[in-house]
Amino acid sequence: MKTGLLALAALLVSPVAMAVPPRLSVHVTYDWSGWGSVSERWLIQRDAYGMTTRVQVVDAPDVKARLPELLPVDAMAAFEAALQAAPLTREATVNLISSRLDRAAILGLDPRLRSLQPGACSFVQQRAFARQALATLSLQARVARHFEGLWTDDYPMMTVVVTRPGRPDVVLVSTSQATMMLPWKRLPSAEFDQQVLAGAQEEWRPALSEAVNALLPDGDATRSRFQMGWLQDRLRSDLALESLDCGAWRRRRAE
Repeated sequence: MKTGLLALAALLVSPVAMAVPPRLSVHVTYDWSGWGSVSERWLIQRDAYGMTTRVQVVDAPDVKARLPELLPVDAMAAFEAALQAAPLTREATVNLISSRLDRAAILGLDPRLRSLQPGACSFVQQRAFARQALATLSLQARVARHFEGLWTDDYPMMTVVVTRPGRPDVVLVSTSQATMMLPWKRLPSAEFDQQVLAGAQEEWRPALSEAVNALLPDGDATRSRFQMGWLQDRLRSDLALESLDCGAWRRRRAE
């Protein structure tokens, strides 16, 4: 009996039983300009006890910071796993995102959107045209096109700096207007200029985008591009505009 208790006590105080993840700090800087502007600074830290907290960093004396918040352990674990994982190829990223899209939602046209041109299609015809258009140019092709020629009237920038004891910092930056702010670029330092950023190699890391977004608080609408619904809405709008060409397409076929 005594021997068993001694063994249990040894186990409880052993490094394995008391092991916690190493300290980790994630500094997230997010700036956005468009119809207005947003500037956010966040520090997410995992301490020596494995507790993860999020603190808002505020420079202006007249801005009141949010109270520190305790985050789920899984949030930082997911971020660390995404950081350590190898980046995907561009093609694999397109396929992954395409597989998560709701095809029915993208085909959900608004019946109020109608062409005013002579010989315009009925709404039923527009829906049939949209289905055919989606069959002709697949979701994968549309997502790939989304990453090739996207332009929006806003300008986001996010910098993520990861600090770990005894290891060099990891710096990831994105100025992408595309969904999930993909791709990222890995830089040697948080101090960089546009020339360095332009020359950095792209890294396609959708899991990292999701993990970073999970570390940040909800509420800021300008970060909606991290949600899959943002891309679905854009693809649905594109398809709806294509469907307005239904009447002209039918006339060309009749000629």
